[in-house]
Amino acid sequence: MAGGLAIVLSGGGAKGAFQVGVVHELVVNRGVRIDIVAGVSTGAIQALGVAQDDVPRLLDTWLGLRGNASIYKERPLGVVGGILGENAIYDAAPLKRLLKDFADEEKLRTAGRKLLLGVVNLGTGTYRSIDESVPGIHNWVYASCAMPLFFDPLKTRASDGTEEQWVDGGVRDVTPLSAALEMNPRGVIAVRASPAPQPGPIRTYKNLIKIGLRAVDILQSEVSANDLAGAALINDLIAAREAQLRVLQSEGIGGAQAARILRPLDVQISRYRFAPIRIIEPEAEFSETLEFDPAKIRAAIDAGRRAVEREWEALEPLLS
Repeated sequence: MAGGLAIVLSGGGAKGAFQVGVVHELVVNRGVRIDIVAGVSTGAIQALGVAQDDVPRLLDTWLGLRGNASIYKERPLGVVGGILGENAIYDAAPLKRLLKDFADEEKLRTAGRKLLLGVVNLGTGTYRSIDESVPGIHNWVYASCAMPLFFDPLKTRASDGTEEQWVDGGVRDVTPLSAALEMNPRGVIAVRASPAPQPGPIRTYKNLIKIGLRAVDILQSEVSANDLAGAALINDLIAAREAQLRVLQSEGIGGAQAARILRPLDVQISRYRFAPIRIIEPEAEFSETLEFDPAKIRAAIDAGRRAVEREWEALEPLLS
């Protein structure tokens, strides 16, 4: 969908509630049409909601969560069970049921939006984008959420019968900006589930599971920040091109002559499929990655709505 507006939704587990507030404010309250949706991990859930034009039900689904048990159950042996066998630390059966109930492939086919879900083949380490045409989309959303060690991978069979395991796309790409840019959008809204890394209060973690989850928090936040580090450069390059055009026009140079002068720059912009990017991120963290506390979810959703209001002036140029 070249020329459409894209949204990119990062990983972050329960922190994705912030993204729900953002997309609900954009799509439902302000009527913004989003044509290209790229997401990984928790962002894959929000991406599905936008792509199948079902944001109100996405909101209801998040507001219906009653705690961690709505997403996963603890296995008796925990870390030990994962070391001794194939099972992950948590049983994600509740999440799988939730995604199966939420996914609507008929709506997805008829909504007319491009969907890009990021998953990683655990065996080969390759990143794959799953689009709206792939059957069993709820399974692939789950795969994109399947944090290694914590949730079981999705198992499939290759054409030659080889078993494959698919896990969280955030293993390779926490914020799939490049996947969205490949679609040549007119602009991109990148929504981070976590704030930019910043100093916080000193905390301690008393068991291996909590230490591991906190490490995931830190890693996701840092990788997402790195993923988007080039956004300012892209925006500056596009702004410089527009400024150069204005200078040429002020000197009476326009039309084919201006295009010829700008061509080397335009070739590079086109080659990398650069587009204006606006980043929306929370000002604070509301929960840990696998902490599905209803009160914290509501607070994060409200923060997402406020963030759109805060960034609205910067977003408006992308909307037309």
